Amino acid sequence: MPTAGDASPFAPPAPHPTPGTAPYGQYTQPGPYAQPGPYARPGPHTPPGTYPQADAYGPAVPFAQPPVYGAPPAYGAPQPYGGPLPYGVPAYGGPPSYGTPGAPGTAFGYGVVEPPPDGLAIASLVTSIAGLLVLGGLPGPVGVGLGIGALRRIRRRGTRGRGMAIAGVVVGAVSTLVCIGWVWLAVWAASSPGVVSDFAAGDELPDYSLRSDLVVGDCLREYPGSWDLGTADPVDCGEAHALQIVAVLPMSGPVDALADPSDAGYDRGFAECSAMIERAAPGILDDWVVWTDVSFPHPDDWSTGATTAYCAAATEYPDLRGSVLDGSVTVRD
Repeated sequence: MPTAGDASPFAPPAPHPTPGTAPYGQYTQPGPYAQPGPYARPGPHTPPGTYPQADAYGPAVPFAQPPVYGAPPAYGAPQPYGGPLPYGVPAYGGPPSYGTPGAPGTAFGYGVVEPPPDGLAIASLVTSIAGLLVLGGLPGPVGVGLGIGALRRIRRRGTRGRGMAIAGVVVGAVSTLVCIGWVWLAVWAASSPGVVSDFAAGDELPDYSLRSDLVVGDCLREYPGSWDLGTADPVDCGEAHALQIVAVLPMSGPVDALADPSDAGYDRGFAECSAMIERAAPGILDDWVVWTDVSFPHPDDWSTGATTAYCAAATEYPDLRGSVLDGSVTVRD
């Protein structure tokens, strides 16, 4: 049992010497205030290996209690680094970001919302398809223009609808070609009244009066394409022409050129005309560019004296030069 005067390794040093006490460095009996606390931190003058106790330079600081795993922290208390977080508290603090509204491809709420397709792209596709199916391709150029405008705007804004814009341009181009075809057909039909009358008549012979002012040897620059041989004026056979009158054939009776089966007068007229052309210009009918053309008067005109038919060598275009009658005719390649 150590006494008060013995130096014990557990005896704490006196905080400060007072006058009249033991010299500096001597140990005194510790007072009740200097008793070590259970969690007092070691002071700067505590000898190594001794029990930690309060020093003279400050009060004892208790050690921090370790956090209890899973227990929610007290309000306002700092969270230990790496410790568990209460349920519902975000790991990095603050509410989740919802992105910038209106920007293409950004997140809204908890999902990703894509921007709507470009309106011009939709209009281009609808216009081109509707024009092709309903209006014969007439709005095709409009669909092409809308599609090109949509592609430019999509590239500038970054919106969707590029595929629809390309489809609108393609379908619009096809519609435009169809429209051009219809226009060409209308122009061709307008320039060929005989063809129009044939389509209109069907199996019924149209009403016409065969012209009677042509004579053997006359050449017409354009092929008339009509039952009455048209109103084209004769030209010099040395120029390019499409038809030449080779003979005027007498008829034994009226002929219906659309009769089925064809009547005897019709077949006889073509046979006689072909023989005349072959005798005048041998081999010309073998070219397949020149054919035999016989123009009969309308059956209703038989009673008025229309009893002869025109035998002619004809081509679709002005491919003939010279005369069939003297054998000088040539066919342009």
